[in-house]
Amino acid sequence: MATYDDGYSRGPSGAFRLTPVVKALLIANTLIALPFLFLVDAVPLLRTVFDVLALDVPTWREWAPLFPVWQLFTFGFLHDPDSPFHLLFNLMGLFFFGTTVESLVGKRRFLLLYALGIVVPGILQLALSLAMGANTMVVGASGAILMLLIIVATLYPSRPIVLLFVPMPIWLAAVIFVGLDLFGLIRGGVGTAYLVHLGGAALGFVLAKSGAIWFDPFEAWAARKAVKQVEDQQNDEQRLDELLARIHREGIGSLSGREREFLKRMSARRGERL
Repeated sequence: MATYDDGYSRGPSGAFRLTPVVKALLIANTLIALPFLFLVDAVPLLRTVFDVLALDVPTWREWAPLFPVWQLFTFGFLHDPDSPFHLLFNLMGLFFFGTTVESLVGKRRFLLLYALGIVVPGILQLALSLAMGANTMVVGASGAILMLLIIVATLYPSRPIVLLFVPMPIWLAAVIFVGLDLFGLIRGGVGTAYLVHLGGAALGFVLAKSGAIWFDPFEAWAARKAVKQVEDQQNDEQRLDELLARIHREGIGSLSGREREFLKRMSARRGERL
């Protein structure tokens, strides 16, 4: 596929550093894909499993409304069982581009990005196939790999890369890959999910340009939770002050049972703080 010089993917000694999520994904893709290589048509059970896990448009029609939604994710871990090069090229792309992106955004964000790179192009392919009445089956992580390539090319367009022994800036390599997929889509070529590739490329560009690669929904949820806790504490303190003022004016008998329970909770909470 390609190699390039990237400081984010190198350790202190200068050796190429394999990041943890990329390593796990390399292993997972290999272990899942290898059993199917050249054996799908020879072993009926493997064919059944392959068909259930691949993004198979006819299955979505036949199983409606019990849609096999897991296929939108699992298809990204299957590869062409008739060619080891499909798996090899995706593993190389994941190795080179994935390490850069994971080193940049961190493990959790990278895992979310990779999942998006599989699911979003898969949805695009599925929607168009259903709309056009096409009977397609799609496998492979190429959409996610193209997404990673475009993210790197968008953030660091001048980074050098060697593509088929020819040195060039990474932005040019990205243009070549996208151009080939556009040509294949327009020409109506079969055997390659060009729409998945282009969907992944478009997603990568949007994520990089918008800064969405830095968004972490778990961090956002934790931040919202912390803000809500502070607001709740402020509201409780305000309510406590109001109740204490009423007790001072009207006596404890003016409080309802629920308000007395609130006073007990606040008293216990303050006791815990002390």
